[in-house]
Amino acid sequence: MVDKQGLEEWLISKNAQYRAEEIPPSNRPFKALGDYSREFNCVFSFDSVIAKIIVDWFYKCSTPESRYIGSVFTAAFYFDACFWPLEIFLGFGQFSINPLDCLDTMPEELKIDISKNPQSFNNLAFYWADCFDYAYGFDEIQECGKLNSTTLSFLKNADLELRGAVAQLILTTPNTKAILSLRMACEIFLKALLVQERNSTTLELQKFGHNIKNIAEACYSATNVAEFNLVANGADVFPNVSERYDGNEKSLAQIWRALCIAQIAATTVVRYYTDRDVRLKLCLSTND
Repeated sequence: MVDKQGLEEWLISKNAQYRAEEIPPSNRPFKALGDYSREFNCVFSFDSVIAKIIVDWFYKCSTPESRYIGSVFTAAFYFDACFWPLEIFLGFGQFSINPLDCLDTMPEELKIDISKNPQSFNNLAFYWADCFDYAYGFDEIQECGKLNSTTLSFLKNADLELRGAVAQLILTTPNTKAILSLRMACEIFLKALLVQERNSTTLELQKFGHNIKNIAEACYSATNVAEFNLVANGADVFPNVSERYDGNEKSLAQIWRALCIAQIAATTVVRYYTDRDVRLKLCLSTND
């Protein structure tokens, strides 16, 4: 049974601490959940009574419109020959998200086109699910205590490559060289898993070279997670590393495929070390 009075006193104290540390209000509920778990040596789910009390307390201390507070991750969705920013909102309390609402800059007419086309909507839904699980799960795995320091270093650098590539794609004129950053992000995410699961050394990783297909197959062998086979089978979408010097410009459609493969690799690693997977909760389009 939760000691509500004691918990509220703890929350008041923590909020004062966060204010002194200049932690933004939007970050405080998630910071408090982690602090509570560590300080009281307990594990609880996001929908538990304790978590709800903590989150609701911070929500009541915020402005009414702050249920969605900024974006925790910006992805890029390809539609109508353009890359559109796909914002994964930071929210707390009970909230629901329609993937179409995450396409802030997309005209309503194009959103309607997507909603009426089952294939387009389902492509968006599954891509959004990968991005959502990645955005929320990436922070979790840094605090979970399961991963060694080398793995965490790999993951942080892979994250920078992925975010940097997306930033280059959502420009008015997309930088098609971003596909090389996507390639690097994919490779590093996969190698991070091998470092964690197989204790792979630098020398062992170097033996793979930059062969994403072989690295992904090794990840499948280590985990038996089917998505790594998807990455292996789609690895030929990436150009050779040597094309950083003399490669031809790639089509936007090819870059989109590369982005999807890189995101699958990133999200699969994150899901492997968390309980996140919103795919089963998706409401997919069944329009004719």
